Parts: sequence; C-alpha cells; structure tokens
Amino acid sequence: MQHSTLGVSDFQFQAAFRELIPTRLLQQAVERGSVVRRRNRLLPAYLVLASIVAWFFSAADKLPAISAWLCRRPDDLPSDPAIYQTRDRLGWAPMRWLRKQVIEPLARLLLDPSAFYDGRRLLAIDGTTFTVADTPANEKTFGRANNQNGGSGYPMLRLVALCEVGTHALLDWVARAFRVGEQSLAERLWDSIPARSLLLGDRNFHCYPLWETARDGSWDLLLRMQSGPKFRVNQVLSDGSYLSRVYPRRGKNKKSRGIVVRVITYTYTDAEGKEHKSRLLTSLLDAVRHPAGGLVELYHKRWEQEGVFKEIKSALSQRVTHLRSHSPQRVMQELEGLLLGHFVVRHVILEVAREKGISPIEISFTGTLRVLRTRLAGASKKRRSRKQGSKRTEWWEETKKAIGRERLQKRRKRSCPRKKKVTRAAWPVKRKGDKENPVPTFTIVPPTLP
Repeated sequence: MQHSTLGVSDFQFQAAFRELIPTRLLQQAVERGSVVRRRNRLLPAYLVLASIVAWFFSAADKLPAISAWLCRRPDDLPSDPAIYQTRDRLGWAPMRWLRKQVIEPLARLLLDPSAFYDGRRLLAIDGTTFTVADTPANEKTFGRANNQNGGSGYPMLRLVALCEVGTHALLDWVARAFRVGEQSLAERLWDSIPARSLLLGDRNFHCYPLWETARDGSWDLLLRMQSGPKFRVNQVLSDGSYLSRVYPRRGKNKKSRGIVVRVITYTYTDAEGKEHKSRLLTSLLDAVRHPAGGLVELYHKRWEQEGVFKEIKSALSQRVTHLRSHSPQRVMQELEGLLLGHFVVRHVILEVAREKGISPIEISFTGTLRVLRTRLAGASKKRRSRKQGSKRTEWWEETKKAIGRERLQKRRKRSCPRKKKVTRAAWPVKRKGDKENPVPTFTIVPPTLP
C-alpha cells in the first residue's frame, strides 16, 4: 500500500494551530476515533480533519478548497468526491476526542486577573440555537421551532455551552435536537466545571440538583431567579440580603437535605421610568466579603457569553445557515470544528493580550480574524521549508503585533430593554436610540419580616 506524501503544511498550520492541534494529535484522533486507520490511503484522513477545524478561515469556500490551502502538495490533492468520502469515513468521534484533548481553561490567576472574582474563575452557562441545512435527514433528527404561525424556515439544533467569561473561550458544550430543553443539556456540563469557580446563569437553570452538584464539586453559583419560588427568611444580613434554603422537590427527609443559599432582592428603574424587581441566588454567604451590590454588578458579566455566540455565528460561520452540512453526522462534525476554531482564535487573542498587558475582551475578535485571514492568505504563496524556522517565528511575531493593534473602543455601560422586532410579539417597538440608554441604577430591597 502506497503511503501518502500529502499532509498539513508546517507553515500553513501556523503558530496557535501547531501549538494546540499538532499533526501528532490529529493523527491520534483519527486512529482512536474512526475506522479509517485500517488502510493507508493516498489522502491522509488527518488532513481532512485539520481542514474541518480550519474551515472558519474561509467559511464561504468548500471543504476541498480549505484542504488545498493546508496541503503540503496541493497540486496532487485528490478529487473533491474523495475528500468528501474521507470526511464521511471520519465520522463525529475523532472531533469529539480532539475536543477533549485540546479544550482547557485558558485564564491564569496571576496573568489574567480580570477573568477571576475573589480567586474564583468566572464561568457562565447559556444556550443558543444554530440553523442547519433544510434536508429531510436534518429535519428528522433536529426538528424545527414551531409556533402559531407554523414552523421555522430551517431545522435547528440546540447548543448549551460553558464559557470562561474573562477570555470568551468555550470550555465545553453539548448539542442535541431543538426539542431537547436547556436544563437537560446543561446537566451534562456540570462535571466540566473546575473547582474554585463561580458560575453565572440565567433563571432557566435553577434546580436543586444543580446546587447539590455545586456543593459537592466545591464551586459556587450566582443565578437569577424566577418570580415564582418563595424563600423563607432565616437570617437577614448587613447588606440587605438574607439567608434561606433550597429544598428538593421530592424524596425522603426533604427538610434535612436543604442547602443554605443567599437571596439578593433589588429594584431598578429602566429608561422609561418603570420600576422592576429582580432576585439573585448565590452560594457566596459572606455579606462582608461579597457585598450584595458587587454581586448584582458581577452578574451582568453573564451577558459576555451572548457576545461569544455572536462571534461564532456572525464572524466565523458567515453563511445563510450556520451549519450547511446535509446530514446529521456532518452537522455535528462541522459544529465541533467551528467551536474548536473559535477556541484557537481565542487562544491567539489571549497570548497577544498578555503581551500587551490588557484584558482579552478588549481586542477585537473580527479584527483578529481579518489579520489572520489576510496574512495567512498572503503566506500561502510563500512555501517555506523547515530550515526557515526563524523566518516563520519572525512572521508570527509580526502577526501578533498586528492583532494587538485591533483594540476595541472603550466599552460604555449601557442597557437595551427587551422589545419586539416582529409585530406579533408582546414587547414595545425597538427604537434606534434604545441601545444608548445608560445602565439603570439598582437598590437592594431588604426582606420584610413577618
């Protein structure tokens, strides 16, 4: 059997790619995760695997074009059908194995203090949806969103992800059909939360098993609460918050299994002068070390994850449908590659931010992509050998300097009230100046004792 001389170019698979996803790791992913290892083929499967991860560099192109860009000998690349057949043989398993080997928390306490709160790593959890190609197989597997006006235009999958707030890196994720709820998917992520972390979450995730898992895993929670559940006042604290307990819904000895939590109730007035009331629940019980006002401001960092989803859908995907594969297996494969590519870019941004001494979220994600795409596209015309490692190092240092110049303008603290974009919604019409509204001030509301 003839061995392939094709492979990933040492120059094209540059810097962060070679550091996070080296050729050795790609080959191991193929050997451990698929049946392609049974034969030696002219087209190496790990080249196709690398192409799926690097697809975001030119999302509008087809996969063979990405393979030709990465390939050491693009003129000898097999036909397009051969590349797609190799992709089908790979399946989803190598991508899942590769994710487990590559993804890890990026922030370090001494190097990235903005990613921590009182020594705790700031994490957030949230869900989103991705549109997929409108094919019978995708519709059967993922389903559509439905309401009184009918189904959505495209089939959709639901994704729930764990995000490192200070670096915008996704640490773990799970994707399933649209009909599966966010709470069911989030349960698969609790084991991925490191100890000494603080998890920020919306009111959709509150449940007794979550508090129990957090207590056993030595990490903390700061969640927004629905208006329905009632919490008995056990002890009023100096900052206006109070201690209560969370109980399981069923089972024996429910009262003895209660978990002590801290309830923070506050009011705020929006730009239209309407007063709103909200509640937070947290496992941080010390009111002196963690004052209520500081936790209310901290909770709003959860919205950083919305920006992460925008980076993936708008800046990386750049397609009519976020995932354009026609079969469910290819959809999951493409999603894993897209999120791995986002992690690689975030790793590059963090490296540049540390050299500049700034927070990673101050560097433009789209600006970084523009620099990488421009410089790597130009570099594709300059094939360099292994002996020119110093030139490659010099090239990468110049690229990082260019990324460092892509600074965002100073963020303004602002809020946008929830309003409708379509006439059938119940929210007021969104106006042009709504995004310029300042963040409303809040007031802690102490509990009323019986």
